[in-house]
Amino acid sequence: MRNRSRATLSIATIAAVTASGLALAGPAVADHTTSGVFISEFHYDNVSTDSGEAIEVQAPEGTDLTGWSLVLYNGSGGAVYDTDLLSGVVDDSQVVVVEYPSNGIQNGSPDGIALVDDSGAVQEFLSYEGTMTAVGGPADGQLSVDVGVEETGDTPVGHSLQRDPDDHAVWFDPMPNSFGAVNGGPGPDPDPVTCDAVVTHTISEVQGDGEFTPLSGQTVTVSGVVVADLQEGGFDGFHLQDPVGDGNPATSDGIFIYAPSGPEVALGDSVVVTGTPGEFFDLTQISATGAAVCPELGFQVPAPAPLDLPLEDAEFETLEGMYVVPVDTLTVTEVFNLNRFGEVVLSEGGRLFAPTEVAEPGPASIAVAEENQTRRVVLDDGRDFNLATAGVDPPFLTVEDPVRVGDTATSIEDVVLSFGFDAWRLQPVDGLGDESTFAPTNPRPETPEDVGGNSQVAAFNVLNYFTTLTSENSEARGADTPEEFRRQEAKIVEAISLLGADVVALQEIENSVALGEPIDEALAALVAALNADAGSTVWAFVPSPANLPPPDQQDVITNAIIYQVDSVVRVGESVARTNEAVWFNAREPIAQTFEPIGDGGGDAFTVVSNHFKSKGGEGEGDNENTGPGGQGAFNGDRTRQAEDLVLFVEELVASTGDPDVLLVGDFNAYTMEDPIDVFREAGLVDLASMFAPDDYSYVFNGETGSLDHVIVTMSVAVKVTGVDIWNINAVESFGYQYDGTPSLYAPDQYRASDHDPILVGLDLDEDRAPGDRLRELIRRLIEFLRDRRG
Repeated sequence: MRNRSRATLSIATIAAVTASGLALAGPAVADHTTSGVFISEFHYDNVSTDSGEAIEVQAPEGTDLTGWSLVLYNGSGGAVYDTDLLSGVVDDSQVVVVEYPSNGIQNGSPDGIALVDDSGAVQEFLSYEGTMTAVGGPADGQLSVDVGVEETGDTPVGHSLQRDPDDHAVWFDPMPNSFGAVNGGPGPDPDPVTCDAVVTHTISEVQGDGEFTPLSGQTVTVSGVVVADLQEGGFDGFHLQDPVGDGNPATSDGIFIYAPSGPEVALGDSVVVTGTPGEFFDLTQISATGAAVCPELGFQVPAPAPLDLPLEDAEFETLEGMYVVPVDTLTVTEVFNLNRFGEVVLSEGGRLFAPTEVAEPGPASIAVAEENQTRRVVLDDGRDFNLATAGVDPPFLTVEDPVRVGDTATSIEDVVLSFGFDAWRLQPVDGLGDESTFAPTNPRPETPEDVGGNSQVAAFNVLNYFTTLTSENSEARGADTPEEFRRQEAKIVEAISLLGADVVALQEIENSVALGEPIDEALAALVAALNADAGSTVWAFVPSPANLPPPDQQDVITNAIIYQVDSVVRVGESVARTNEAVWFNAREPIAQTFEPIGDGGGDAFTVVSNHFKSKGGEGEGDNENTGPGGQGAFNGDRTRQAEDLVLFVEELVASTGDPDVLLVGDFNAYTMEDPIDVFREAGLVDLASMFAPDDYSYVFNGETGSLDHVIVTMSVAVKVTGVDIWNINAVESFGYQYDGTPSLYAPDQYRASDHDPILVGLDLDEDRAPGDRLRELIRRLIEFLRDRRG
């Protein structure tokens, strides 16, 4: 029989609420059993796009509902989000139905509905997917009554939640709606499915030849062989495939069966299923009302269908739900969610690149974005829960043997093709997801490459290094506990120590003064930790410039510069660029001039640490996020920041009397984007593009690129001896981070941040003619321009 859930407040609960003062503080509450007016039915969620959303109010014939209303409450915060007035006299149907547009009634977890009479008294305050307390509106202060049943993205179109006409404390599970008529009972359970049930449709007929099933909401009976068992791990179902198929390449022969009530099936079982087809977040599936395992049918598992990337969505659709085998050599292009959801993003033809890293913004970059979508597929683990929060170790990762972006899949276990969270996915047929293997074609580098020179400068985004814990200050962004901070600091110290730079420009370090702490407190703590690790005073920090804006106008993260005291000496005081018309939403650039120590000194140089406005959010005008293939939100602001930075370079050259300036840090702009073009047009040189064109500092959404750059004046460019982007962070799983998977943590340099550091070698011997280096730079510039122009 159908589940019936009682949602009543016990006497003890009422007493507790009254004792707390809530009942006395809340508005008037009427008794719907006295008035005979009550909410009898509603619908808010179903497979695919929500449709037919409505709320039904039942009342005795002749009741005048003029002045009554339905008030909808948002469970996130408790506020009113919609009010609908009722009116007129109830006819002999004894019900009034208020209809809503698609998504007009929120999908819960929880949300509420208040029925309010013409005096403003709340007749009843119901909620679904949990209880809530109303904030504002007629039900202000009231605790809702949870109806105890709910709809989901699996609920068939045309169903609703209905109140038991004989017991108003009881609501039925989703059933075919009866809007416009007084509710009846749920009816008898359907007859159990047996092996001699008449098959009404083939799986391919349920799938159809388009994106959505043509049989949504209908009742169908299909048969097939189990090609994937995903009953455990949260998916509550299995993949069923026609063992022969219909021979039509435009239709899939497989489908996911959502069957949380069983029966238990195994790979290779022959099964008959009755249920309702629909779309669950764009995955075509059958929600089973019954199923039977039928060995006598003798179905055999078919050979896997070839999955040959690249594929457009419509081509993927023809294989949805089926047993497949990838035929391409696949490269790991993303591991960010591996520790949380067991996902590895794979791509055909090598790793994927951020469109504006490799193509001019506009039609060319949009074409790259579209192509990237056809080349990628997610290797999933058959589990539908967060491994990290469940305390489950992820597949494929050990402390010393990671799977990294750039590695190659050498074998893919048996899989079916599924869809979820806006991505095509390979789910393991046994639901375990731990048998695929990978070759370390992008092995961990223990140290950076030797970049040469007699001075080395680096950029390093240190991923919110905060000595102020988030548990102490809600504005802090780093570690939550002292133990987390200890783990974070150990990794950052190890990475900086091995980096080998004389000067390191830092980004995303706590701006202590903006949090009400002593100025440079976090920066001093990091330097102290570096010196403790070194066993002597090796490092010092550049004090924050005196010309920064007041603390309340500064971000809680800042730019900073540290240096080795035996390698370089500061020349003059640090200075910030403080044009707040430009830098109001970013971190002010911080500059310091240095001169090498020893061997008669050398040429002075100025380092500027930068962190431009991020790509996140939604801007307007030239800050608008134009979507896939675009430059992200706030490109206009980043471009203006680049233009202002060019002016800052000119001022620095004039004030120091030295033309050698290095702009280093996180510019939040890929190599082909407008802000980097501003620098090139000003005669500055992006060193990684010239000296390390195959190295990249960042991975986002499975696409590799460089947001971090070292951009220099031409006088510096001819002194460059080498550039390395040290791939220790961006290509590694989040699991290795200080707040990642506990069993994977090690106090080493790997995943110390989400950005890779960049290291530049400089020959600053003033007596040495540039000669060969100048010729090499010219050659690299010519190659870069040739590649960019295609």
